Amino acid sequence: MPMTHVSMRSGQSAQFRTTVLKDIHESLHEALGVHPEAFFMTITEHEEANFLANMTFPFERSPNLLLIQITLTAGRTAEDKQRFYEHLVSKLQANLSVDPADVFINIIEVASENWSPGKGLAGRNSVIPAADASAQAAAR
Repeated sequence: MPMTHVSMRSGQSAQFRTTVLKDIHESLHEALGVHPEAFFMTITEHEEANFLANMTFPFERSPNLLLIQITLTAGRTAEDKQRFYEHLVSKLQANLSVDPADVFINIIEVASENWSPGKGLAGRNSVIPAADASAQAAAR
């Protein structure tokens, strides 16, 4: 049950922002097996003075830089994450013409007990039906 936050400079359309979130969610589902209904996502837009990022290291970036931070339950392999990165960059490039250099992704992994989806329940699987949880575990 990931939590996703995207930071970007102000000025993109609502359709662009919605597509960014949709592409991230679809990539999480398709590349990492995240439950299709597990989406908790935000975007924050920043004026130029409030958005500082190196635009030349380790390669050139445009003002359209997306800083994407995703918190996930721990347990995915480096290969899983690489597959996700490539999948997401491909979707953003195809759907929005985002330059791959402008997609900066940070994944934070946490233990399952560090999630509470609400109602004081603990653990990310506390609200996923057993059949879905088993299928999800098999997909990882």
